[in-house]
Amino acid sequence: MADDVAVKDRLVTVFGGSGFVGRHVVRELANRGWRVRVACRRPDLAFFLQPLGRVGQVTAVQANLRYPDSVAAALRGADAVVNLVGVLAEGGRQTFEAVHGFGAAAVGKAAAAAGIRNVVHLSAIGADAESPAAYA
Repeated sequence: MADDVAVKDRLVTVFGGSGFVGRHVVRELANRGWRVRVACRRPDLAFFLQPLGRVGQVTAVQANLRYPDSVAAALRGADAVVNLVGVLAEGGRQTFEAVHGFGAAAVGKAAAAAGIRNVVHLSAIGADAESPAAYA
């Protein structure tokens, strides 16, 4: 990332920012001067992230990767996007295809439509040819 002067008050939307990896990414972005918008299904469960930055620097908004309009709304006005959403085991509607396939595509398409060129995607998918899982 650029130095603090270049990113001061620029906005990054982080999908999956309330997860294990996400909380560390959010803290680092805030430390570097970014305004951080954490896009998550339950913003009320992401309030613990707010103290990672100055007052108002880290906020949470509702977004669900199954609903492209909510993804687009979470990206409105953002200069960059980080997608950290992933599942290691399927459950209910949280299938590998829904999260790692459709969800990642929804973020990418919305970022492209919004003209956001700074995109980071971190996958939770492994790379094990011997794994019985379809996404490993």
